Amino acid sequence: MSSNTFKYPTIYNFPPFFTKQPNLQTFQIQLQIWQDLILDYCKFYKIWSLSINGQPNTTTTSITDDDDDGEEDVDNDDIDIDVDISKNSIFKNDKIERYAKSDFILDIINHMIKNGKCEWIDANNHKFGLFIYWYTLEEWADKLYDWIDNTGQNNTVLTLYEIRKSELTENQEFNNINLNLLIKILEILVKLNKALILKDDSGSIVGVKFS
Repeated sequence: MSSNTFKYPTIYNFPPFFTKQPNLQTFQIQLQIWQDLILDYCKFYKIWSLSINGQPNTTTTSITDDDDDGEEDVDNDDIDIDVDISKNSIFKNDKIERYAKSDFILDIINHMIKNGKCEWIDANNHKFGLFIYWYTLEEWADKLYDWIDNTGQNNTVLTLYEIRKSELTENQEFNNINLNLLIKILEILVKLNKALILKDDSGSIVGVKFS
């Protein structure tokens, strides 16, 4: 298998893995395995967000001020997940012709939210999908600031582009990071007095000064 291809765990080819298990203890183990799988998969391919169907997310939206309620469970009626899960969804295995049903997918999502491993992009509109935290926001903040510190860029102003897409960060794990996710990370550094977000008259971010 190519090193550029994610290696799924053996259990991914076990049909019952895609069915919600009736035994509570088994179900909790099953949820944890799904969580680990999703995090490993997204980290391998540098997928910053997933749709509610388990596909790499191409939909973007601005971060709302209501993210705090992302910790709450969601009802099955809240989301309309297509029964025919796309073939590039992590929740479907074409090899064994199995896919997870919508109620089970929501159980997995809620488990990950409770563990701080994902968050709704827009808490008021779940169809925008989820941020996937293969590192926590705090861990990302540490990684970003360590890079600033190690490269001597304290008291330097950087644009969001320079942080995300420039040659400066091409060897860093946060290179090409989702823009909205980067802003959430920067807000953590602001609270820690390690960064200052600079905006223009229209409120758009023009740069970040790191202390």
